[in-house]
Amino acid sequence: MSTTADSPFVRQLTVTDLPGMVALQEAVTAKLPVGFVRSKTESEVRAYLDGTHGIAYGIVEGSVLLAISLLRIPDENHPNAGLPFPLVPEKDWSLCACFLENTMVLPAARGRGYHRILLRARLSYAASAKMRWICAGVHLQNSVSWTNLLAKGMAIAGIRFDLGYPIIGLLSSFDALALPSDSNNQVSIRAQDPWQHQAALQDGYIGVRLASDGAVIYQRLSSRGMRPTTSMRLKVSQRILNRLHLRERALFICQKRNERNGL
Repeated sequence: MSTTADSPFVRQLTVTDLPGMVALQEAVTAKLPVGFVRSKTESEVRAYLDGTHGIAYGIVEGSVLLAISLLRIPDENHPNAGLPFPLVPEKDWSLCACFLENTMVLPAARGRGYHRILLRARLSYAASAKMRWICAGVHLQNSVSWTNLLAKGMAIAGIRFDLGYPIIGLLSSFDALALPSDSNNQVSIRAQDPWQHQAALQDGYIGVRLASDGAVIYQRLSSRGMRPTTSMRLKVSQRILNRLHLRERALFICQKRNERNGL
């Protein structure tokens, strides 16, 4: 990105940027669906700006803040708590797994690649902080965000529904061999169908890339050095397809029943 006078540039944000970050959050989230992007309180944002919970980056043009993003970095005083993120080893969870959070771009500044630029800045910092795992949670409908993460090499490793809407969990590692998958064992999943994502994940697949038709390609996760046999691949893939067909059939029957009842 050019850094000539008054051209947009990336920089680490500080506590003096707090008012601008809060205003940008409000401008971006005002018309979004519930949960699409979760705003943080002023105290939560401050904890990134002062280094307590991580680091914040922004793209600035002159005195105007165009985009922001956060990176949560655990440490001895603020380790990750609760159950580990899907596929993150328990031994790495508390101190070696960082989180990409709250990337927001002003509507007038979208389409310029700022999301990808801020992602690169955070990944570079995470590497310098000796993190082993990079985690992110994204609303399933926020396809621009999670497809950017897929394109950067992250994989869909989990999905949750407890917040009232589907959140997909994406994961990558600085160890290139940490998430091996079999390119010969693939299933195609409709990008906006949370139940298809869940079925594939429950059967040991991870989402690795977008297909040309917009579907998500899942590949069978395998242990290091282990390659599933052809019979195993066919058996598992057929099980997923059968499960998806049953769910689609149940949905079709339910829709027809509602039509007959005038609902």
